[in-house]
Amino acid sequence: MASAPAWAAELRHTATANLDRLPVLTGEEEEWRFTAPTDLGLAGAAPIDGTAVSADLAAAAGPRSGTLALADGMPSAPVLGELPPGVIVAELGQALIDHEDLVRSRLYGLIGFDDRPGALNAAHWTGGTFVYVPRGVELMLPTETLVSATGGHGRVFGRTLVIVEDGAKATVIDRYRSADLAGPVTASTATEIFVADGGELEHLSLIEWGAGVRHHARVTASAGKDARVRSVVVTLGGDVVRVEATHIAAGPGSDSRALGLFFADDHQHFEHRVIARHEAPQAYSNLLYKGALKDQAHTVFFGNLVVPPGAPGTDAYQTNRNLVLNEGARADTIPFLEIETAEVKCSHAGAVGRVDDEHLFYLRSRGVDEETAKRLIVLGFLQEVLEHVQLAEVRRELEDAVARKLA
Repeated sequence: MASAPAWAAELRHTATANLDRLPVLTGEEEEWRFTAPTDLGLAGAAPIDGTAVSADLAAAAGPRSGTLALADGMPSAPVLGELPPGVIVAELGQALIDHEDLVRSRLYGLIGFDDRPGALNAAHWTGGTFVYVPRGVELMLPTETLVSATGGHGRVFGRTLVIVEDGAKATVIDRYRSADLAGPVTASTATEIFVADGGELEHLSLIEWGAGVRHHARVTASAGKDARVRSVVVTLGGDVVRVEATHIAAGPGSDSRALGLFFADDHQHFEHRVIARHEAPQAYSNLLYKGALKDQAHTVFFGNLVVPPGAPGTDAYQTNRNLVLNEGARADTIPFLEIETAEVKCSHAGAVGRVDDEHLFYLRSRGVDEETAKRLIVLGFLQEVLEHVQLAEVRRELEDAVARKLA
């Protein structure tokens, strides 16, 4: 990362000092009772270095307005297309210098360093993505960042900062990918998203790690007045993955949609903690997470709709559904509500079930073999989330990835 200005260096120093001050996570904390912090490398000694493994890390096909790559957390120069006037797609470390005022006004504003995971990322991130879309501008093509791990380093740290001004529109993709690694690698990523009044953003987090990777990810988005935010988290890879997605309705009339799709197999452990916090009246939010699991996999969903005093007219929904494909796999779902104001419409639902025997029988009776029938049922089950992915090539890619896991 380029030499940071004094203010950024001071904040990094504060985050580092907080690591010495904050208590080490033990796993006995209520919010950590499903995923041990040591499994994510958030407590105890740093993981040992692994052995570098070559891999095909090409991003998804399709035109992009800008692409960036972070290999083992170290950034390369972005490759840019023809950008509209005022649009910035840059490496975050370099943006600290080249776009200091813009970055300084937002960096650490949504994901700070007052807890141990936040301090760990703020103290050690080595590269990242900065996207800025000025007022009234529509970025027609998405940006995409590929964060990869070769196994040559024990830890990978990355950070994303997205600012969409009034009436602007953009799509941002963060992809996390590796081959199966010989040694353990811990990844820590933090994504801060600011969408101003009337702005619109689609953000995709595609988690496609190979074996050996443990990933703690935070995605926090703030939506201003009449803003539209759609965040899609797809979790398919990694040994242990914990995603904390938070949507803040900061302005009246905002629309926040937190969507998630996951498929765990073998001994994978995925936890998704999704929160919608309504800080303004007359705002809408919808949390929809659906997943499938098989073998000895374990998934956890914790969802919470938070409506403090002063947010009447809130319209909020939360749904988590899980499809368990065999004995031995386990899904936990914990939907939650915290309502402290009147005149709201809120609901939550969580369910865990198995493949419907009648559906399977119907397909088998029409000549479909059992493996194909299960694949069709699972894809149909996940389609409710997949249809929210606007990019057709990404949607097809995800369908193919799910089919490979089923096979």
